[in-house]
Amino acid sequence: MKEAKETKKKGKVGKVIRWILLGLLILLAALTIWNQICTAMEKRKISALNYGNSTLNVDGSYLNLQIDGDMNEQTIVLLPGLGAAYPILEFRPLAEALSDTYRVVTVEPLGYGLSDTADSPRTVNAVVAELHSCMETLGYSDYYLMAHSFGGIYSLAWANQFPDEVDGFIGIDPSVPKQIDCNPFPINTMTLNSILTGVDRFITFTGIKRLTSIGNPRNAVQLDMSYPYTDADLEAARMMVLDRAYNKSSLNESRGLKNALLSTREMTFPADVPVLNFVCTSNCEMMPEWEPMHHDIITETEYSEVVKLEGQHYLHLDNKQNIVDKVKEWIPTVPAKGGSAEDVFDEHED
Repeated sequence: MKEAKETKKKGKVGKVIRWILLGLLILLAALTIWNQICTAMEKRKISALNYGNSTLNVDGSYLNLQIDGDMNEQTIVLLPGLGAAYPILEFRPLAEALSDTYRVVTVEPLGYGLSDTADSPRTVNAVVAELHSCMETLGYSDYYLMAHSFGGIYSLAWANQFPDEVDGFIGIDPSVPKQIDCNPFPINTMTLNSILTGVDRFITFTGIKRLTSIGNPRNAVQLDMSYPYTDADLEAARMMVLDRAYNKSSLNESRGLKNALLSTREMTFPADVPVLNFVCTSNCEMMPEWEPMHHDIITETEYSEVVKLEGQHYLHLDNKQNIVDKVKEWIPTVPAKGGSAEDVFDEHED
């Protein structure tokens, strides 16, 4: 009798659990359908966005750019991290803060922001070729590369392919080729990255991320919230991260992450390309090799530095002023190509 009661009780519990799971599946399906409807409705709004001030045609595809401080002589080319959904909006505070002294070109590579997607493979060489073509079209033959996260890998390859054009590199907690060897977690870093990407794709596709951002776009975006973004800016960033973050170009690039690191594994910056690398304390604490690896990719030693800043991986969001002050202090000390540091000061005085 007792066993029969326990069996009956377990059957009721199992039935409740099945009904709960069924309810969750129905809710998830409804959310997903709602999200896809919202995405379709927002396509026209996204096509009307124009937060950059320049577009360039590269082999039939258009790249979106923002050029600040165009009256200045020295140029900084600002590159985003892997898969950034709205680079120009993300880096606007940093670009504006530097633009009183430098011409700052913020690039949205193919598959990023408002730029077109690409059918071509997202290899390191392909991305560098497209970005370099932008500089050629703009007529800039010497510039500093400044990159966040995986933009550091493209910058490393770029500097090796065009060392006569790259005056120096400024890294914002940039990726380095041998980070593939670091495993601070129980599972492989590449595997962990794939899992995290998959989870984010899931909550984006199913509408969970959209639901949490209703009435508060800040829940869906990563921006420097000390900057006075307008409501239109925040809404644009929200739509981009919900509707454009996982386009075909972005996914192809993510799948090639390991190959990109392996293809640049033995690269260092050329001896005549000084490097200013900012690294975050959170990564340094998690991976003791993080700071040393950023020294290892530097060949030029007289003017190069690695600076540790308190904070997380997106250093430019909460360390903007520290970065700006150090960059403005560092660049004037770097010799011009074929010249000396004094040549740079003389040029500014003229």
